[in-house]
Amino acid sequence: MPRLGVSLALGGGFARGYAHLGVLQVFQDMGIPVTSIAGSSIGSIIGAAYASGAELPCIIEKCRQIRFRDFAKWRVSRFGLASNERLGALVQKAFGTRQFEDLRLPLAVVATDLGSGDPVVFRQGNLAEAIRASCAFPGLFEPIQIGTRCLADGGLVAPVPTRAARETGAELVVGVSVGLHDGHRGAPTNIFQVVSRAVSAAQKHQMEGWERFADLVLRPSVQALAWDDFERIDEAIEAGATVGRAAVPRVKRLLELQKEERSSFGKQGELLLAESLQ
Repeated sequence: MPRLGVSLALGGGFARGYAHLGVLQVFQDMGIPVTSIAGSSIGSIIGAAYASGAELPCIIEKCRQIRFRDFAKWRVSRFGLASNERLGALVQKAFGTRQFEDLRLPLAVVATDLGSGDPVVFRQGNLAEAIRASCAFPGLFEPIQIGTRCLADGGLVAPVPTRAARETGAELVVGVSVGLHDGHRGAPTNIFQVVSRAVSAAQKHQMEGWERFADLVLRPSVQALAWDDFERIDEAIEAGATVGRAAVPRVKRLLELQKEERSSFGKQGELLLAESLQ
């Protein structure tokens, strides 16, 4: 049986994804065990950092220092406006982890195969390459070639990777959705807004698909944050902490039910064994 605890599915949303840190902080403070993580886009970065065993205050402090230039390099090509090659080096330098096998918690990183349109879930091998692929937002970043696959942002097929979290063997999956839309209803003013709003519109019709794999979905109030508001990390963290605190009683109750079901299953097994020995 998997360990008793929560598998977190952390969705994409650029700077809004810092809200994931607030959820993790509350769960840690309230003694809610996180036993595995699945991440798309920035959710894969936060998930990998936490799964590496790094202390949460250390992760938050490193995130405070990150700006767009630290993981992106403008390099206009026919495939995108920038390269996220720096992201791989950033992950290795910040958290000292190179392989999935080095992590302390099971981690699934989701990317999108641009050839087939299917999700690609990484659970082993080179961690930095998987994260780069999961964060390669179309139009902004060049796609990543891994083997024969041309890969892009995992949020295209898994806005919140609840299915990947469930497939880690988890009994209790909590999804955290921070969304992509910039919160403005007027006409877009640049190419990034055009692409992000198009992706956000497509994701609206995927909600039923990914929500059915979650036992609980948290939605931090981060609509006022733009995709590149990395300096507003405290607001994002507090938004995540707010929904995290509100969810704690429900999560604890679900964990209690999980524990009771295991206990009941164990007793039934003991009775069947006793009957078979008679």
